[in-house]
Amino acid sequence: MKRLDDAMLKTIRILRDESQRSALANAARHRLGGDALSFLCETHQELPPQPAAARRTLILFAHYDPQGVIDPYVAYYLNELNRLGATIIFVSGSPTLIPESVAPIKSVCAGIYTRHTLSLDFGSWHLAWCILRQHGWSLDQFDRLVLANDSVYGPLYPIEEMWNTFRDADMYGAIESEEQGLHLQSFFLVWDLNPRTRRFLNRFWNRFHYIVDKNTLVQKYEIGLSRRARKAGLRIKPFLSAATIKAAYEQSSAHQWADKFDGEPFNNTLYFWDGLIEHLRFPFLKTVLPRRNSPWHDSMAELQNFLEQHTAYPYALIQSNLDRLGCGAASWGVESPAGSTAATADVAGQTP
Repeated sequence: MKRLDDAMLKTIRILRDESQRSALANAARHRLGGDALSFLCETHQELPPQPAAARRTLILFAHYDPQGVIDPYVAYYLNELNRLGATIIFVSGSPTLIPESVAPIKSVCAGIYTRHTLSLDFGSWHLAWCILRQHGWSLDQFDRLVLANDSVYGPLYPIEEMWNTFRDADMYGAIESEEQGLHLQSFFLVWDLNPRTRRFLNRFWNRFHYIVDKNTLVQKYEIGLSRRARKAGLRIKPFLSAATIKAAYEQSSAHQWADKFDGEPFNNTLYFWDGLIEHLRFPFLKTVLPRRNSPWHDSMAELQNFLEQHTAYPYALIQSNLDRLGCGAASWGVESPAGSTAATADVAGQTP
């Protein structure tokens, strides 16, 4: 009974918020009619009739920015992905983009679109899927499919270091997490395309439903995607496995969050980000860390020195993003490690 009461209170809170009411209406409309293309807002660059024959990696890239800006750190990331021989479909959950910020990515993206904000990054990836199908494209024209988003700064190291380890499996990811069940974190996912994975992906996206509640979305799609893949018999391989990360804890006994190492599973990209970069050459840093310093890290004040010591990533990209958004050290709320909380989801920080 208490669970039902909690659900009712949650629904009431959602209905009081105008943006949430709109999201619920859009989600219901998709369930009834199945037309995700109606969520499309702006087309900044239309897909060509056919993908470039030599670009056999298809990347669906999800973006969101509260000011409608494609930040230089995002353009940098897209340029690095483009070097993999990629065809990139870019979909922003910001309904309107500033045209001047779009110009730098036009040469590296096959299509650039915006949409009504709904279902976080999975909503953007699904719309990209619908757009490519509308244009007559299919997975048969590609060797790999990638899902990526702008919730990370990077790549901090040459992306080929990670990319070239993706072999001898069906599904790959940047990092494996045991939090809330074993899964590949969703900010960078890859599939080798073969009859088995094409069937799995077609089925997944064609049956996708828009979900407003973030926790439900994370459980069903972010965490659930790995569970579905295992159930379908797909072989899964992360760049950094949970076992590899645990072994690296031994090199970080003085870490600020070392008391968590022997406890319940947690999000290593948030609590052990520095160990991943220093010891395991992990190519990504979650944007929420320098923006909000949550969970709190005393070492975040020395982020620039740390990255310049261990990587060749241009820190100016991070600083300019923080300055534009009004984030960074001046805006951090000081909190003790014991009181710090952090989100589990790897979807970008947008309203569902």
